[in-house]
Amino acid sequence: MDMTRIRDRMVEHHVTRRGIRDQSVIGAMRMVPREKFVPPGSEEFAYEDAPLSIGEGQTISQPFIVALMLEKANLNVGDKVLEVGTGSGYASALISRIARHVYSIERHEKLAFQARERFEKLGYRNIDVRVGDGSKGWAKAAPFDAIIVSAGAPEVPTALKEQLHLGGRLIIPVGGGEGQRLKRFTRTGAAAFEEEDLGGVLFVPLIGEDAWTASHPMYTATTPSLPGTIAPKPGSPPNAQGGSMEKIHKLPALPEGVLDHSEFQQRFWAVQRISWIVFMLLLVTCLLGLLGRGGPFSRQTLLLPDGSVDFPVISRWNAPEDMTVTFTPSSEDRVLTIDAAFLQSFSVQGVDPPQKATFARDGRIGYVFPADASEPTQIVFRLQTQLPGPRSALIGMGGETRTQSTFIFP
Repeated sequence: MDMTRIRDRMVEHHVTRRGIRDQSVIGAMRMVPREKFVPPGSEEFAYEDAPLSIGEGQTISQPFIVALMLEKANLNVGDKVLEVGTGSGYASALISRIARHVYSIERHEKLAFQARERFEKLGYRNIDVRVGDGSKGWAKAAPFDAIIVSAGAPEVPTALKEQLHLGGRLIIPVGGGEGQRLKRFTRTGAAAFEEEDLGGVLFVPLIGEDAWTASHPMYTATTPSLPGTIAPKPGSPPNAQGGSMEKIHKLPALPEGVLDHSEFQQRFWAVQRISWIVFMLLLVTCLLGLLGRGGPFSRQTLLLPDGSVDFPVISRWNAPEDMTVTFTPSSEDRVLTIDAAFLQSFSVQGVDPPQKATFARDGRIGYVFPADASEPTQIVFRLQTQLPGPRSALIGMGGETRTQSTFIFP
């Protein structure tokens, strides 16, 4: 099953609408197939904003809390990053699409092995995984530009702070039980750190020599039948709860405004199934109607002095469409322009043959194609809609422009 559309919906509803603005994080979450990081049979639930069990008493954290921690880490292209708590490998995979190299530590050998296998299959070659005590960091690979810890420690482990570059960022939950706070530490000197409080969270303990021991009550409590981690309601602020790398057990009473995980999943799954049924009914209706995608009135050809544009006027939500541009023979370069705002709804996924140059001017994007004095040149733009509703664009060839509208069905 192609999960691209579902993945885009997850990013829109549970990431960008809730305040995540870092485009590198958003891009990574659109790129990494989260369904590959959950157990077989759980793929249909991979894009819900809730933690899911991955075995060994562990979970894959909810998408929002992962995005929040990555955004606060201020990751850059050339960074070397340490992740404490590999788990299924999802967070490491996201980091690897942003940073230069990822070092990931996991306590459970089975999970570490499974994560390595996933990275190999997906072609993520810039991730190293080892089994060990995350509270000690990874001294041989240090220093790091960023360190991200997915479990709560009573205090910040000294080893993790010492393994930061000057200017490096450490994201870690600190405290016990309901008193945890998500902290960001930025190294400003040899022994100087700037501390920021990012809000209240609730993670299970980080088990290690410089953190909690295995006798911690949150670690040794009887495991409930469903994971006890909790997920915030859609639209909640970052002062919310997240998943973790350690065993999931019964947690303290839930804070106000937070749903129990099992209740949240039951409601979400019910809404999801109803939404799919409604979507399929609408889709069938559109395909059978004259105005459905592919119907006789679903496209329009714009005629201009320098050529023509075959443009979709009716499209199905998030379904690929082609905009075909045909230039008449010419001994001079040909130029096609389109509103930049329109490309926020339609992302150009490919131009064949490739353009000679691209430019931006007066709120419009221009594509320059080489001259051909003998034969017409045909260009196909691969477009993918993002949001339902009407859209209009000013399309130009040479000195002539035309306004074209399209409607995207949900």
